[in-house]
Amino acid sequence: MHRIGFLCSERPLDGERALLAERGVTDVELFDVEHDEHRVPLADSLAGAEGLVVEWGTIPAWVFKENPQLKCVSTMSIGYDNIDVDAATESGAFVTNVPGYCTYDVALHTLALICDLYRKVTYRDRLVRSGRWDDMAGYSVWRPRGKTAGLVYFGSIARALVPMLQGIGMNVIVYAPTKAREFIEGYGAKKVESLDDLFATADVVSLHCPLVEETTGIVNARTLALMKPTAFLVNTARGGCVDEEALARALTDGTISAAAVDVIADEARCRSPLIGLENCVVTPHAAYLSEDSYAELRQRAFLNCLSAVQGETPIDRVNGPLEWV
Repeated sequence: MHRIGFLCSERPLDGERALLAERGVTDVELFDVEHDEHRVPLADSLAGAEGLVVEWGTIPAWVFKENPQLKCVSTMSIGYDNIDVDAATESGAFVTNVPGYCTYDVALHTLALICDLYRKVTYRDRLVRSGRWDDMAGYSVWRPRGKTAGLVYFGSIARALVPMLQGIGMNVIVYAPTKAREFIEGYGAKKVESLDDLFATADVVSLHCPLVEETTGIVNARTLALMKPTAFLVNTARGGCVDEEALARALTDGTISAAAVDVIADEARCRSPLIGLENCVVTPHAAYLSEDSYAELRQRAFLNCLSAVQGETPIDRVNGPLEWV
């Protein structure tokens, strides 16, 4: 009997068991993995497990060293920096992710945040809830039609966002040093050669970059100072891409008009100087989420793990090729 553990939310494993039944698989046992307060598996919680599906939590090197029988750790996400991939590879285990499952959802959420800032929906709702009925309160807004959105990097989410922005009449410029001008122009956008040009030109700056050394703190006091005082910043990438103290100051002193973020640096404790600012909308890292995207996420993550347990190469592997030991 093969065993696959789940380090997931409290949702039951009914969907995964139904998939096994549909495929006629009777030799795979599914179980919930016990974990500590940091969402790391307990030392003996993976006894006999050949696969592990991870929705949240950390899988450090010792997990692989103490569980050499593991064939796959499958993360329910696009990023996989919560898993020690080198240790997995050394142990002979696949690491898999789920690329592209929420491209449409994140692009749509980004558009929603941009429209929210232009129409002050959240701002005005807060105002009415506080007992004020004042349509003229707060920062000034213009129509997005004819304005310029600047996208920082140009992955699948940014590319899906372009026609959405064009649908509300916006022009799109892109800073993406690894993408050819012709490639970007093929999507109806214009490439700019420097990040400074994008910050200075755009009416909305929207981040779509991974969190790597080059992008850590890419929004800071210097780049914010380049922006128009009427401009907006939107971040649906990673919290660490923004110096939140600098952004909070810029929002308070009028350097820029408003911001909307779906990510913050300290999400575990829900702490950020941006929370509570009247001209900043904060959503709880929910851009990826719809019932459709979550169902796809769970299914693909499970099938990746099942493939490895059954001796096949998972479609969405991020390490390998491996020699099985």
